[in-house]
Amino acid sequence: MTFFKKIENPQTTPPENSKYSDNELLRAALATERNLSNSYTTAMLAASNEKSYQLILEMLKETSQLHRKLVDLQFRHGWHSLTPAPTEEVKALEQEFNDAKQQLK
Repeated sequence: MTFFKKIENPQTTPPENSKYSDNELLRAALATERNLSNSYTTAMLAASNEKSYQLILEMLKETSQLHRKLVDLQFRHGWHSLTPAPTEEVKALEQEFNDAKQQLK
């Protein structure tokens, strides 16, 4: 059995004179972006015309991209880490996906 080491950066220590740490502010921003994405998805699906749908879709794309940038910023400061999945697990999920895709054809 192969064990994988977490992929992470050294943690950045925030300044001590701040009421909230950079990490706390970043987590709050991430939660806001996540909530916005959920709300935009709901609004987009309920949009009554194409113009509204496209406008909300663009806002959803922007929000998703900002969320991704914030996660990357967390990772670069060592506040978020990734654990690689075992190759066998990835291959099994890929096969499961391909089987399901074939059933839809």
